[in-house]
Amino acid sequence: MKVEFFWGNRRVKLLAVFNKNNGWRSIISFFILCLVLTGLSQISNLSEKNYLPQGEVKIFSLLSKKNNTVSVAPDIQVIPSGESIGVKIESKGVLVVGLSTITDISGKKVCPASEGGFASGDKILKINGENIENEKDIIEIINDVENKGKKVKVSIERKGKPLELTIRPVQSNEDKLFKMGLWVRDNIAGVGTMTFYEPDSGEFGALGHGITDIDSGVLIDIDKGKIMKSKVISIQRAKKAAPGEIVGLFTDNGGVYGVINKNTAFGIYGVLERNSINKRSASMPIALSSQVKEGPAKILTTIEDNKVEEFDIEIQKIFRQNNADSKSMIIRITDERLIEKTGGIVQGMSGSPIIQNGRLVGAVTHVLINDPLRGYGIFAEWMIKETNISPASSYKSVVGQ
Repeated sequence: MKVEFFWGNRRVKLLAVFNKNNGWRSIISFFILCLVLTGLSQISNLSEKNYLPQGEVKIFSLLSKKNNTVSVAPDIQVIPSGESIGVKIESKGVLVVGLSTITDISGKKVCPASEGGFASGDKILKINGENIENEKDIIEIINDVENKGKKVKVSIERKGKPLELTIRPVQSNEDKLFKMGLWVRDNIAGVGTMTFYEPDSGEFGALGHGITDIDSGVLIDIDKGKIMKSKVISIQRAKKAAPGEIVGLFTDNGGVYGVINKNTAFGIYGVLERNSINKRSASMPIALSSQVKEGPAKILTTIEDNKVEEFDIEIQKIFRQNNADSKSMIIRITDERLIEKTGGIVQGMSGSPIIQNGRLVGAVTHVLINDPLRGYGIFAEWMIKETNISPASSYKSVVGQ
């Protein structure tokens, strides 16, 4: 039996012979041949496609017949924000930000925390099995009648690993309270900028970098967190070696704008309150890092009251990255009005969305201390991967990028 098939533009002939002695062997060989041909046909069909749909926001490329690189971008649409927001978070446990000496009732200076093995950056989770949520909890437990002057077991987390320490608090000569010699912090509040939100799910991303403790540099592990709408009341202009700052006013009286679910190295993420979502604003697609170009761009930010405005910038340098990083590009403020008002990039502008060619390409993250007109931005691609926003079922192929 002679079999012909086409591979590309070539015709291929195969020959199989049936006879009385090897009939069954020939039949089996023929079925194997059919399976092989089916597999080759699938490979041939795949080679004709110029993109592959993928579920994650990544760069995939194949070489087309015309030798053009084809990138695949998921059709994710978000609304760029630029709103000034107030951020309040409560950490899991309390964070040790420093150790201190205590003058005990005998007049001796001691530091029980140091003797017990504590270090800055430790998270105190429990004392004698009781959960710790704030500094007040620590004071109450070690000054409880049953615990006064006794050793207590402290459960901590150090660099992500659990650890148990034993410490004997001492009575302070100043106020007669038992103390461990620790400086701790439990709550953090500040002003930043929302980068984007997805109107159907309400998921948002903001800041573009993580919230860390100012003293220890440790990324805060959020227990509870929320954002509120903020009103800009003043701006401290940036100067060389002196970062500026947006001063915002926000209170719980205005209601919660959204809930923060996680704090990562690439921003804070959560869900907006359903009645706070504005679906009337225009949405735009997320750019892949390969689509970001050096040259003119825009940022959205708030420098007065609660009014979001658009300002000119220039993307001066792009770092092609395989892994997420909050420093993906170098940007420069070129808008004269923004420069006059702020002196450049100031604290509180973190998260301001960067827009180029009708796409959300990134967010402002850092300022260069010695040149406040310049700073860093993160790719929007890295931020969207931190959310639960799923791409639509359709994918776009972008040729030549």
